[in-house]
Order: sequence, then structure tokens, then C-alpha cells
Amino acid sequence: MKPQALLLLLAGLGLSACGGVTDFFSSKSVTFDGVDFRGRAETADTSDRRDFIASAGPAARSAAGVREAVRYQGTRYCILNFGVSDIAWEVSPEAEVLPMDGDKVVLKGRCLT
Repeated sequence: MKPQALLLLLAGLGLSACGGVTDFFSSKSVTFDGVDFRGRAETADTSDRRDFIASAGPAARSAAGVREAVRYQGTRYCILNFGVSDIAWEVSPEAEVLPMDGDKVVLKGRCLT
């Protein structure tokens, strides 16, 4: 195989892998403890995007799973927006009682940049 063709093939494979990462982080559903959880995280304050609100549910299906799902949503938000995974949670996902909105856990956090 010619060196130019090999280089093009390798470049194409490298670029196709980038789509897999983007697809992974764009999914609205994640599985923990054998349960699919839908969730999201969004900016809490438009003046400082480091503050966010993360939610995930259905909480009734698995307490352990929904804790991880809401933590995942917050981590995903911080990585996509700031490239960091460190979060200061207002109420920790490990707290005994979590804030709820219907059957969803709702937590506030701040990305530590």
C-alpha cells in the first residue's frame, strides 16, 4: 500500500472515532443498576455557566442507579462545557435524602474550573 493511501486511511479512522465520543455524550439515556434513566443538566444561571441543575429519573426504579445517573449528568455537563469533571454539589448525590421533583432527582452543582 502506498504511504499516502495509508495516511488517508489512518486519518479517516481517527476522525470516525471522534463521532463515537460525541454520540456517547449526546445520549439522553444512561443505564445504571440495570435500569435506563433519562436525565439532563442545564445552566442554572446565565451569568455564570459553571452553575448547573442536573436531573435524572425514574427514581422509584433504583435509588442507587438514580444517584449515579444524576451524578453522570452533572459530570457530562462539566466535561462538555469546561473540560473538567470536578463538581461542588449543593446536596451530594450520596446524601441520605435527595431533592425530588416528581419521580426525578434534581441536584444543583458547580463545575470547578
